[in-house]
Amino acid sequence: MSEFLSASPYFGVALTLVMFLIAVYVNRRCPGALTTPLFLATILVVLFLTTFNIPYDAYNKGAQYITYFLVPVTVCFAIPMYRQLPLLKKHAPAILLAMAIGVAASVFSVCIICVLLGLGDIVARSLAAISVTTAIAIGITEKLGGVVALTVSSVIVTGILGASVSDLVCRKFGLTNPIARGLAIGNASHAAGTTKAMEMGPVEGAMSSLAIVISGLMTAVAAPLIVGLFFGI
Repeated sequence: MSEFLSASPYFGVALTLVMFLIAVYVNRRCPGALTTPLFLATILVVLFLTTFNIPYDAYNKGAQYITYFLVPVTVCFAIPMYRQLPLLKKHAPAILLAMAIGVAASVFSVCIICVLLGLGDIVARSLAAISVTTAIAIGITEKLGGVVALTVSSVIVTGILGASVSDLVCRKFGLTNPIARGLAIGNASHAAGTTKAMEMGPVEGAMSSLAIVISGLMTAVAAPLIVGLFFGI
């Protein structure tokens, strides 16, 4: 059966969509951090491939076509930003300050943890852009001399976890302001988190979309400086 499934060029696409629909159904019946569609669908796909001993390459042969939509979908985040343009202009200073603090905290925490755990500068250079969307994170890692494969995997995990627990974290810390919620989610978990922010509300979605762009630009500048401060250029 595994040979039959893996031989089809549509297998990866079909499996991904079916597992995602199942995850959406489960989340509607049992909402929670562990049943977030993005997180649960990923677990279901992994379990299916493992159970039927299907190689990842065979799955990705078809699933890779879904990733082609990543860039167009990211560009579409500009729509909610445009709709909330007056709000963005009104709070521009606070937004920029919040993003700068968030980016600095992200890169500093990566470097400090790498130093404390003795992980070395290569890991730090690879994880410095952990909270930036994949396309930008790859460029930053290449500039820093890190391992791109490690960057991509860490960015994916960060996005999935952020989308899964963002609502829970906001509620636990009493974060009710839609602007603050959107900026926090977008800064911490980029595009994957933004999909969750859009479910929370239009303002959260717009701010999270903006955070993706600003955090990417700020990280591209801050990461080399902060990593260089800890490990040298």
